[in-house]
Amino acid sequence: MKNKLFAENMEKDYHSSQISSAGWYIASYIQRIDPVTAYEDEDSSHEPWAVWENRILVRASTPDEALRRTNEHLAECGSEYTNSDGVLLRYTVVGLTSLLPIYDSLEDGNEIEWIDHTGETVIDMFERVRDNSSLEAFTIPERATDQQGEQGGADQPATVLQSPSQEKKNTKLESKVRPQ
Repeated sequence: MKNKLFAENMEKDYHSSQISSAGWYIASYIQRIDPVTAYEDEDSSHEPWAVWENRILVRASTPDEALRRTNEHLAECGSEYTNSDGVLLRYTVVGLTSLLPIYDSLEDGNEIEWIDHTGETVIDMFERVRDNSSLEAFTIPERATDQQGEQGGADQPATVLQSPSQEKKNTKLESKVRPQ
């Protein structure tokens, strides 16, 4: 059963800004991990055990092809598994958040993504700039756990959270996704 969020756009006339001259698109999507019972109850105020926004590269020559190929990749995502605590978990793709063309070839230092902030003030612009130490590559996510399942902190090593497809290769992560 196809999710209506992934319905294909049959439009065939594209603006030049919609076409990736490099032949690549970045697809972003939301993935949810929760006990199966939470899916059955479907309480919209429920806080899932894990919510990740993932990005994948998709080779395509048009937005329609990129969407089709993205949907093919995402159709392989999602399953149920029992973690080491005996809880039956399900991970699913909730929906797409963006599909962006890449305009330059994939080489070191080439631009792959941009966001138009035209219209913001100089103050707004500078408020978005961060110190190097607060960039994602140098921080531990607030709810990340270390290898022993303890909350991470500034003096604790970060766990590399893996997608469920990687999880099958590393069963240690199965017990890491737990409620607060």
